[in-house]
Amino acid sequence: MERLNESPVIFDNGAHTYTLNGMRLSGVTAIVKWMFPETYKDIPLSVLEKAAAHGTQVHTKCEMYDSLGIGDDIPEVQDYIRLKEQEGLATLVSEYLVDDGAHIASSIDKVFNVDGNGCYPLGDLKTTSKIHKDNVTLQLSIYAYLFEKNNEGKKAGRLMCIWLPKEQYGDAAVINLKRIPSDACKEIIAAYLAKEDPTPYREKWFGTTESAEVALIEEELPANLKDSEEEIIRIEMAIKELEKKKGELKSGLYDLMIKHNVKKWQSQRLQLIRKLDSTKETLDSAKVKKKYPEIYQECKKVSAVKGSLTIKVL
Repeated sequence: MERLNESPVIFDNGAHTYTLNGMRLSGVTAIVKWMFPETYKDIPLSVLEKAAAHGTQVHTKCEMYDSLGIGDDIPEVQDYIRLKEQEGLATLVSEYLVDDGAHIASSIDKVFNVDGNGCYPLGDLKTTSKIHKDNVTLQLSIYAYLFEKNNEGKKAGRLMCIWLPKEQYGDAAVINLKRIPSDACKEIIAAYLAKEDPTPYREKWFGTTESAEVALIEEELPANLKDSEEEIIRIEMAIKELEKKKGELKSGLYDLMIKHNVKKWQSQRLQLIRKLDSTKETLDSAKVKKKYPEIYQECKKVSAVKGSLTIKVL
């Protein structure tokens, strides 16, 4: 079996700290947070902690499966197994510790067996409801740089985000990422250590704006709202059933009015008006935007949309 070099860094799993020769090192996650400070800034700490606990459970069970063949009792691990089979991946090592010898250290979730090009694919497991592609691209690019620094002559291969969300957030997938060059990673690390403004580096490698989209992480409802859960579900189910009956009734009345050539009927409390068959013209805005961008921009109308609540009975 292929062997990789072992890092002298000591990792304290409980405190989640990295130490080399008695000196505390920074993790790559801290660099990602420095580069993208807006990602989770409005998410309550309690929510982040709950999401982190779920992520830790999935990571642990995936590692158990890779090393012992057990732990496949939750959907996320079953998705992980399926994705590995689809991609032809075999895990060489989990939580592979890498460092730069002075300031930075981290554990790579998955290093897979060497591929057909003689390179080692790297994978990072994510369990969030959405993927922040720029964040994980930076994370895995630094991992690739550190992997090659720690293993002279060996090359990192595909960089993959292995997305294992809960069922309600989408289907599990392997997301291939474009690597940022090692020289750029060195510059970014140096800027982070020097406490520079990350904006120039973010704009250079990820564009001029940072996505305002944040991951939708499950949060416990306040007690007074949670107590209303059954009532909300009851109302939603009743509305659904009534809408179905309304649709059936409208369809029957429409057919009856056609049969007797009635266009309008009215009582003291109800009015029925039958709309005749017609045609409808619409504008293909996507085509106009592509073929006539200047006209599209000139005619475009932007209006504010008030936030709302979506209720879905699961």
